[in-house]
Amino acid sequence: MTNNNNKSHTCSSLQACRNPSGDSCSWYRDCLNRFNPCSSSPSDEYALTYGNHYCTKYENNLNKFSSQAQQWIGKVRKCLQLALKTQLGSGISCSNLKVEAFDSHTKCYVDSGFCELPLSDYVEITKLVGNALLPFSGGAFRTVLNGGSTFASCAARYASALGSEFSSVVDDLLG
Repeated sequence: MTNNNNKSHTCSSLQACRNPSGDSCSWYRDCLNRFNPCSSSPSDEYALTYGNHYCTKYENNLNKFSSQAQQWIGKVRKCLQLALKTQLGSGISCSNLKVEAFDSHTKCYVDSGFCELPLSDYVEITKLVGNALLPFSGGAFRTVLNGGSTFASCAARYASALGSEFSSVVDDLLG
């Protein structure tokens, strides 16, 4: 997978930005920040300080991840951008935009294959987002909450699959 963090999204219009390809981190800067500027309320800013920042961090460290995780990173990037596209220029408050952005993380992570990643990738993800888990970082509480929710979603998936397997084995035994 190539590093696309420097590739410009070239948002010529709001309409173009509402159709993110998901192949570039610049969408956060060129689209989300452009049509929903929140620099006047730093504690509620998401586009640059979280979205673009961590997207770029993942892109700059792709070589530390398995090929499966590299694909996952691309899928998550697109999913997160698609989750926010309808808010571009909508007049949503910065605090509500930030909440909506963080609330999309768990679904995007899990639906993009997080639960199936190798353990070594979980270690790399934790290293990468580590400082976002610090108590005074901008998104610390939401990051921890989303992390717990993501792992809970994975556990529920595995429990459901295990329950189905167990039922099948019992059915075969009882025959």
